[in-house]
Amino acid sequence: MPREGEFMSRSSQAINLRIVAIARAAFFLCLSCSPLLAQVTSGTIFGSVKDPSGAVVPNASITVRAADIGVTRTTTSSASGDFVVPNLPPATYSITVDVQGFKKLEAKSIVLSAADKLNAGDFTLQVGTTSETVSVTADSGQLQLQSNSGERSDLVTSKQLDDVAMNGRNVLDYMKLLPGVIGTGDFHQSGTGGIANFNINGTRANEHEFTIDGASNVDTGDNGGTHVTLNPDAIEEVKILTSNYQAEFGKAAGGQVAVVTKSGTNQWHGNARFFHRHEGLNANEWFNKQNELNSTTPHNSPPIYRYNDIGYQIGGPLKKDRLFVFWSEEFYRQLVPVGTFQFYTPTALERQGDFSQSTDDQGNPVSISGPGITNNAITSGINPAMQAMLNLFPQPNVNGFGINGQNYNFSENLSGHAPRREDILRVDYQVNQKNRLFGRWLHNSEDDVYPFTGGAGPFGVFACDSVVQFPGGCTQHHPGWNASLNLVSTITPTILNEASIGPSHTLTRVDGANGNVSLANNNITLPLLYPATTIPDISFGGLGNVNFQGDYLGATPWYQGNTTVNVNDNLTWVLHNHTIKTGMFYQRNGKNQMAWNNINGQFSFQPTNTNGYNLGDPVAAELLGYFNSFSQSTARPVGAFRYNQLEFYVQDTFKVTSRFTLDYGMRFSWIPPQYDAKNQIALFDPSAYDPTQAVSIDSGGNIVPGSGNPLNGMHYVANHEIPDGGWNSRGIMPEPRLGFAYDLFGSHKTVVRGGVGMMHDRVQGNLIFNTVFNNPAVVRTAQVSANNVANLPSLGGTFANFVQGDKNIIGATRDGKVPTIYSFSFGIQHELAKATTLDIAYVGTMSRHLVTSRDINAVPYGYAFTAAAQDPANFSGGVVPAVEPGLPAVYAAAGYNFSGAYAYGHQSYTNAALVPYKGYGQIAYLQWDGTSNYNSLQVSLQRRFSKGLTFGAVYTWSKSLGTADSDGDWQDPFNVRALDYRELGFDRTHVFAANYVYDIPGAAKHFGGPKWLSYITDNYQLSGVTQFLTGSPVRLGSWSGEPGSLDGGNMWGIIPYFYTLDSSGNFVIPPVGTRIRGTQLRTGGMQNWDMSVFKNVPLGNSERYSLQLRLEAYNVFNHPNFNDKMFPTTGNNGAGLNFNGPFEWTYGTPAGAGSSSPTFSLAKASNWGQNADTYNSSGGPGGFRVLQLGAKFVF
Repeated sequence: MPREGEFMSRSSQAINLRIVAIARAAFFLCLSCSPLLAQVTSGTIFGSVKDPSGAVVPNASITVRAADIGVTRTTTSSASGDFVVPNLPPATYSITVDVQGFKKLEAKSIVLSAADKLNAGDFTLQVGTTSETVSVTADSGQLQLQSNSGERSDLVTSKQLDDVAMNGRNVLDYMKLLPGVIGTGDFHQSGTGGIANFNINGTRANEHEFTIDGASNVDTGDNGGTHVTLNPDAIEEVKILTSNYQAEFGKAAGGQVAVVTKSGTNQWHGNARFFHRHEGLNANEWFNKQNELNSTTPHNSPPIYRYNDIGYQIGGPLKKDRLFVFWSEEFYRQLVPVGTFQFYTPTALERQGDFSQSTDDQGNPVSISGPGITNNAITSGINPAMQAMLNLFPQPNVNGFGINGQNYNFSENLSGHAPRREDILRVDYQVNQKNRLFGRWLHNSEDDVYPFTGGAGPFGVFACDSVVQFPGGCTQHHPGWNASLNLVSTITPTILNEASIGPSHTLTRVDGANGNVSLANNNITLPLLYPATTIPDISFGGLGNVNFQGDYLGATPWYQGNTTVNVNDNLTWVLHNHTIKTGMFYQRNGKNQMAWNNINGQFSFQPTNTNGYNLGDPVAAELLGYFNSFSQSTARPVGAFRYNQLEFYVQDTFKVTSRFTLDYGMRFSWIPPQYDAKNQIALFDPSAYDPTQAVSIDSGGNIVPGSGNPLNGMHYVANHEIPDGGWNSRGIMPEPRLGFAYDLFGSHKTVVRGGVGMMHDRVQGNLIFNTVFNNPAVVRTAQVSANNVANLPSLGGTFANFVQGDKNIIGATRDGKVPTIYSFSFGIQHELAKATTLDIAYVGTMSRHLVTSRDINAVPYGYAFTAAAQDPANFSGGVVPAVEPGLPAVYAAAGYNFSGAYAYGHQSYTNAALVPYKGYGQIAYLQWDGTSNYNSLQVSLQRRFSKGLTFGAVYTWSKSLGTADSDGDWQDPFNVRALDYRELGFDRTHVFAANYVYDIPGAAKHFGGPKWLSYITDNYQLSGVTQFLTGSPVRLGSWSGEPGSLDGGNMWGIIPYFYTLDSSGNFVIPPVGTRIRGTQLRTGGMQNWDMSVFKNVPLGNSERYSLQLRLEAYNVFNHPNFNDKMFPTTGNNGAGLNFNGPFEWTYGTPAGAGSSSPTFSLAKASNWGQNADTYNSSGGPGGFRVLQLGAKFVF
């Protein structure tokens, strides 16, 4: 057997060579199969060797060693005395310099991070013999200076991960500690997702990359979710690159978050841990508390909030210096708040058809009338199926409805079960002196059971979005896994290669538990237009401000699966003063996802307009089956979405002098559009629309059956009319990068740094998915107006047998540009004191070719005031006059001859007769013309790698301007630059964050005392996080689009905004027929204080075993942080429009043709500016105080 420290015999070496050969073959095999991305997991150490006079020392022997993980690397200094040791795994290193005629010099405690270009400084030798050794400890302050790179990056250390507690134990929550990062995301429970909770240096929230050991961990649907998560105890460090990084980093144009997991070392280490929360330990939410103080307002007890987290981990050597293993498991048992739900639910009498005791929210009696109704009660004609569905609603549980405007009779706090499990296994193998291999497997399992959440909770609006609580709740099966295989090979002392493979997968299945939402299991027989097995969606409305809520099951059941495979290869060549690096990756992605349409059908019930009957109450209409509208989709497509991506690069880190380093390189990216393997993509092309083939529109705004071409202007991949991905590929695109670092005084204490870079970003997959889910050739939605449920089967399943509504479709420009980010920075770093550095920098970004969406089927401003828009049927003799009779003066003064009150569709929100492309509703037209820019001052003060006290404090003063906050923001269809360019919704002028860990001096140790006293007074730690953020912009406005309203057009998804001009803040209404840019106000800011106290209890006589007791408080001072503010107004625009926005706007219509009033006014209401909501009211940052108890056994 070989002696310790030696490598194995020839036969063993042969086996090792085979292992290396197999590993390499696996890498190259994956290059030809289904790969995706992996990023760099290693770092580089730079240094210089000098003699006592300061002269450089060439040909010095350099040995770099990480004893804990068995890594040893040797090299020699160049003619200029410099040395470079690339492709080192993150660890704590010692560096030994050995030169004949000088004492051997050993520097210890050199901490290297992933993707780091660490300058270890000058190694100044002393004259003597090599048998003499001089040992020094590296200056931790100098190690924090980035004197070999111009990138903007930051680090979350293992000390922070261990001792700075985060709510929910999600590693992404640590990102708020970095300069340039804005985020108020809610991480109060453990779960996947979260990368989209942050905007980094002004980029959109879905433009970031998140890797674990080099393997991508991003859901390619929205580019903001994650496949898996892992607990902080299993993480060694997190490196975040935020701006102008090197050419070796690609795929995403925003931030790059690189997580490195822990590995085994030459000593066995581990821990066992337990964390506990209970609602009895928490404070009450602010608004709940106010309700309790108001005895006239019903209130609920605090929601159930319970959290038990049990975990353990162990790591160590299977063979010293050669083979290491790390294993961790975490079990989460979470019962977390979903929210408080308050709404009106039918009473027991109403369910039987008796409305004699019913009132509205003002206490006024409700009166119903119609066939089968006597004395305010339904005596005949109740539809059994509709009554059965009504009986699924909960019974009222709150008194006071109709008193003082209370608009609900049911109130409930709901919580959901979110059990999760995380497993992680990592094996590191030092194959031989030239090859090091590691493999890591991370698995998550999650089977949630949540109530039907009405839009809250983890399911959103996709599924189970109902206030009706079906027995057993809604289930989410959500497993995921992520793996990484990495091989670092030393080909020669100056040529090294790092290759990695990283597959990742996630699956989501959402459904009602045990068939609880099926018609059959609820004994309901309800024939619809098309076969359906799930209870249809129901909505109520039209009775004042009564807070009706229906069931909206949405896409129940629903599923999606996302698989990515990641391959990356990087070759490094150290050539004199150049560190040249080149590499490539090929990216392959697959995602199968089901549409979220209403194949189960959607009913809307109103008190009026139901087949001409004025029933007076929507619940009565439901019982009798008289719906105001019904819609149902013909099919539910499933997309098979795929894409390929290829990128390669070359870069050089050029040590021009011992003080000046230049980083330059070029990346080349090929990012073709995502496509559907089933060829189901369809897009609307305005140039293909033939007005002569347009459908006809009746007086109700509906398509006349059999008229025109209902698919006019549509193009299909299946017909080879458009490219496979819907738009053209841009080919191979260059991405230049340039950075520099200059040691200002040659003392390694002050560094001037800067750089510029160009990056491209792949748009989120949902943009493509919607082109399949809204393909009218694959799925169409039937619309039936004002009819009875009993008549649906007789309408049949063909579109010719019933009235068709307009269709919402998607179009896109054919050029298909790729979002492009230009990032740049200039700053200075300075070591203030030992282990403490200050960084001040200007950081900016410019974003171009961002994806935007606008409705090209909107009615142009003022069009409703033209003669062409008038409906002859509304005028005497069926002839449109030159001037509208009785035209209000406000329109005449604006130069119009019509007010819009007599226009086509004057009582219809759709204005289907006025739109440019008849037969279609909203046409979401995708373009790549969005822009934004970001400018900031960023300051960071850091103290790391020291004992006693570590801290970090960052401040960002910034402004983000642009035309849209995200991919889903609607743009003005006629003048984006003038009306939508603004401070972006995520802009926060001032952001401050601090974190700290303080080892409190022990009284017994400091002043002396018996050992038993130290168990009481010593070994305490205080840690915490403090955040201050100013508010974000809010635009004031209200829904519009009525022909008789202000703009004279139809604004799909667009809010017309109102502008304040005078110093007192009085509103000025836009001129009739126009829009102007609206004033932006700010929401409330946020301050949050999280604090923790730890007590470390040594076990036994050594420090090898200890017990840590933890008390963690999130928002320790229970400070209420008000986010939304009410900006209500009072006014009259003559069309029944109530300016009540932006959070509570309502929409009204004129009573009939010619009813428009000439009075236009707008003023602030009495409760203007009052607080409306708090940040993260369910227990996240800025929410109510949450206490967590914990214990951790460490060895």
